[in-house]
Amino acid sequence: ALALAADGPLARRSRAFPPLADLPSTPFASQDAAFAAAGMRATAADLAWIEMLQYMADSLPAMGDGSQDRYAGLLTLARRIGILDPSFHRAYLYGASILAWFPEVDRPDEAAALLEEGLRRDPGQAQYSLYLAALAYKHMGDTKKMIALMEGMLDDPQTPGLMKAILANLFKAQGEYGKAANLWRRVLDDPQEASLHSRAKEQLAQLAALERARTPRRQ
Repeated sequence: ALALAADGPLARRSRAFPPLADLPSTPFASQDAAFAAAGMRATAADLAWIEMLQYMADSLPAMGDGSQDRYAGLLTLARRIGILDPSFHRAYLYGASILAWFPEVDRPDEAAALLEEGLRRDPGQAQYSLYLAALAYKHMGDTKKMIALMEGMLDDPQTPGLMKAILANLFKAQGEYGKAANLWRRVLDDPQEASLHSRAKEQLAQLAALERARTPRRQ
């Protein structure tokens, strides 16, 4: 409900809807067609967003390449939302964040394809170009420039809270525990990121322990 309030149909206005023929094949084809026929494309996209979140939470069967790797279906589900409503930028950014920066996923080519499609469908959304630039820095191994670019995105309301978690993990891996903790505190302070709150508390406890472990004890 919080996600819809922040980026629901009343907050979005798409200039033009792509044809439904562009939709990828999913188990939700009949549902999408019914909403579209009723002139409710933005509402269909909202429901598709909820279904994508349920899918990522293991609440729906895995889809994609026939394996049980549910990340194989993420590109398809994110594209579905963007085709139903190209102004639903959060779906493209959320999907690309996971595909590009989750260590256990590592599908940067799919992330780039998703962002490039979003850019074609809504060229006015600057975040797509910024994410693509961050991906380019990742590919070149320039972690410093990549992180700097990603940090600059955090105050944009279109940036999913997931980006704070990704950056916090990058800082933790570099031993910058204070910066990582600050980002997790920002996640905790945001009621729209309730799904990440448990993870944030766990990480803050770990970071505090790591900081104590490397702080020399006074004799």
